[in-house]
Amino acid sequence: MASTPLRQQLSIMRQSLFDEGLLDQGQVSYLETLENEDDPDFIENVFTMFLRDSSRYIASIEKALETTPVDRLVMERMMYRLKGSSASIGASKINDENNKLRKLFHEGDLESGKAALQKLKAEHVNFKQKLSVYVGMLKQAKLSEY
Repeated sequence: MASTPLRQQLSIMRQSLFDEGLLDQGQVSYLETLENEDDPDFIENVFTMFLRDSSRYIASIEKALETTPVDRLVMERMMYRLKGSSASIGASKINDENNKLRKLFHEGDLESGKAALQKLKAEHVNFKQKLSVYVGMLKQAKLSEY
């Protein structure tokens, strides 16, 4: 693989995701080992699925928290799914914010939970923007190799 300006930008962006604590370097490195000739787009597909699914999970959490009474079953299920998917791709800050929300929810502190949800949503927006750019650059870099 030649060192092109696009590859250099991609490397810098990847490192910034690690430096900002948005992604866990060890987990991403592991995921990259799973990419092979049979599935050359593995990492992009995993990240794209996370972006899609995590948005749905957060929207479901928000909707469940706004119901009266709070739909605890849906909240628990969606927070659990978000925890698993964010941990599986190494989305460190998303996972941390979700764990704070889960703790408050389990303690019954729904008011603080609503504030924690807003923080999770803000973190998710930031993460989604940066990861979307990174995935786009990955795709562009692969296309330029052909």
